[in-house]
Formats: sequence, C-alpha cells, structure tokens
Amino acid sequence: MTYLKDMLEEGGPFNGPLLVKTCERGVASNGSAYLSLTLTDISGSISGKKWSIEDGDMDIIVPGQVVRVEGNIFKYKGSPQLKIETVYPMEKGSYDINDFYLSCPIGDEELYKEVEEILSQIQDEDLKTLASTVIKENQERYMTYPAAVSVHHAYRAGIVYHSLSIAKDALLICSRYPSLNQDYLLAGALLHDVGKIKEMSGVIASNYTLEGNLLGHISIGAEMVMETGERLKTPKDKLTVITHMILAHHGQPDFGSPVLPQTPEAYVLHVLDDLDSKMNILDNALKDLKVGEFSTRIPFLEGKAFLKTK
Repeated sequence: MTYLKDMLEEGGPFNGPLLVKTCERGVASNGSAYLSLTLTDISGSISGKKWSIEDGDMDIIVPGQVVRVEGNIFKYKGSPQLKIETVYPMEKGSYDINDFYLSCPIGDEELYKEVEEILSQIQDEDLKTLASTVIKENQERYMTYPAAVSVHHAYRAGIVYHSLSIAKDALLICSRYPSLNQDYLLAGALLHDVGKIKEMSGVIASNYTLEGNLLGHISIGAEMVMETGERLKTPKDKLTVITHMILAHHGQPDFGSPVLPQTPEAYVLHVLDDLDSKMNILDNALKDLKVGEFSTRIPFLEGKAFLKTK
C-alpha cells in the first residue's frame, strides 16, 4: 500500500485507498456544486476537492468509509491538496482497517486488565462501585473511543489510555504526597473524560456530536456520574466531590471548566490531565525528528517550537 506521507512532498498522481474523515458539500463561484473532503490513512491526512459530483458519489463518500481515490496531489498555498477525479467503493475485507487509523499502544486485553487493576486499588467501596458501574455500563465506547478529534490521544481507545496514564501518575503522586485521598484521585482519573463517549461520534473518523458541540464532555460526564451515583445511592458528599473533580479538571472557565478546583485531588487531577495531554501533543510533534532538531510551532503549547533532546 502507498501511504500518504510518501506522496505529500513529491505530489503527482495518486491512486489508492483512503479513509473519508469528513465530507462537506459546497457551491463554487460559478454556481456548480463540489465536495470538500478530509482523507486520511495511518501516516497522515490531506484535504481534497472533487469539483464535479457524480451520481452515487454521496452514497460512496461517507465519513468512516474506506474508498479508492484517483486524483492528483499538488501544493495549494503551501500545503498539499488532492484534486479528486474519481472515487470508488471498496468492499470490507479488501483492505486492512489498521492501515487507516491509529490505536493506542496497548492491546485490548491489557487495557481491560489495567482498568481492573486501578479499580482494585480504590479502597472506598462507594467510589469503587461508582467508577466500575459507570465504566461497565458504557464499556464498549469507554474502551474504544478516541479522546479527541485531533488534539491529543486522537486514536482508538484514546479515552481509556489517557485515563489510565493519569491514574498511574496519580499513584506516584500519592506516594509522594500522602495527604492526598488516593481513592478520589483514582476514581476521578478513570471518570474525568467519560463524557467523551457522548461527545464523540465514534471510533473511526470521529467527529463531535450535537450533544458534544452544545454541551461538551465536562458537563455530559458530570451528569452521567451524578445520575449513576444517585441510582446507586452513593453518599451525597462523596458524589459531590467526585462530580466536582470532573467539572474542574480543565482548571479554568476559559478551557471549559465551569468551576475551579477546590479540593487537593481536583487540583492534582487538573495538573495531571494537562500534563498527560500536552506530553502526548509533544510526543507527536517530535516523534519523526532527530535529536537536535526543532518541531514546528505548536498551537496548544503557546505557539512555541520545541527541541528534541532524546
């Protein structure tokens, strides 16, 4: 298979399978309709334009579907773009879906095992029952959905992998600062992004749902946990504290949190969430560079370029 990254710089004719991430219909200045697409494989993505819409195109070019694309890659305003001539459907089984989207570095069996290990370390039975019930009732999506469309952990199982990373960091932090309530931190780490299972549209070519766009994962997750806790009769004080942690985990209103952290555990959860998110962004920006090279400027890190040191 020819991967996009091998074509983006040199350009030229392209004929191969790509995953449709987005597809929007537009109208050109001359009044003719066209399609604007984002196409991707495991190596990268490219914007594409199909300037004529043929019969059946809208049935074939569907977000989440792998299609065979014929066209030409060229530079437009300094960035690669694909002028699409023809799009053909592809039968499932004629391609390896793993060529078209990333997954987290841990396999499914190990992910389930690690979630159970973190849950087993929550000593408070009310918090353990709350966390395990929320996860079990939403297990398929919690264990497979990405954590974002593009910013951080934007791959299959991104939510659970990011949550486990924070939980592992929390164990280290609690060993250093024994005044912290480890049970709250572990439960908060596992549940802080659970609202993303309703904010995101799916595993492949994921986008934001209507609920996600209008409410956001923080308020969605807080509501999910509150409703489950009330049904389980979780003590009100514990349920309030864990819900507060979810609401406060982005740290400030400008980043989507309706309240500021007001417990030590809420503050530490915010710091660890921010750290893990930004380290993932940094790792992605530096992964293809050599030691001593700088990345491009990273919008989510104050627009700075970073030096690769290892």
